[in-house]
Amino acid sequence: MPDVKVPAPTARATPHLDVLPAGTVLHRVHSAAYPATSFNPNPSDSHYEGGRFCSYQGDGSHLPYLYAGFSERTAVMETLVRGIPFDERGWRRIRRASVRGRVLSRIATTCDIPLVGLMTLDQLAAVHQDEWLIHSTPDAYPHTRRWAAWIRGQAPEALGLRWPSKRDLGGSACILYEHDAATSLVKPVDPAPVALDTAEGAALLNRLLAPARTRIDLPRRQGS
Repeated sequence: MPDVKVPAPTARATPHLDVLPAGTVLHRVHSAAYPATSFNPNPSDSHYEGGRFCSYQGDGSHLPYLYAGFSERTAVMETLVRGIPFDERGWRRIRRASVRGRVLSRIATTCDIPLVGLMTLDQLAAVHQDEWLIHSTPDAYPHTRRWAAWIRGQAPEALGLRWPSKRDLGGSACILYEHDAATSLVKPVDPAPVALDTAEGAALLNRLLAPARTRIDLPRRQGS
């Protein structure tokens, strides 16, 4: 609970706003075909596919969006370690196909960015919600996307949402919405993106995820 219908337009909430300071470093896993700072311009379907808080078709307020983690590990856990079971030896193994053509990048905010905080029970209650909003499974994402649109309508000054990571306990993630394409909210920062389908990428993933008993095999050498 509460997996309930979004409140009526006349309902009012009191979202808690947190300011993400300029220069905050964020991390994201994304396709190497796109820059680290690119926002997804495509709305998700109203009923199928898409993430927890994506803009969706038909909400009347679609905005390009970008997901990121506040640490490398959070970004990786949220993107690559979804629903992977532990084997009989107590390890989870990431399939190499899931990292093909993907990179881990660092970006930084270019300005102070107000976000709706969904980090605590009180902050969730302020938008008429509870832990369901941030912990529900993907089958509920069509509903959580509608709630995200309603929350944005209650805090038009906010440029995104922040919530505790479901898969990296103690970490947090955010989504940014690009309100004005002429004003970039983020910029790339060093070091350069790491290609996750390389030996270097596998070594990085294994270093980050070893404490969580999660690993990926090294890529095969060409010709072997």
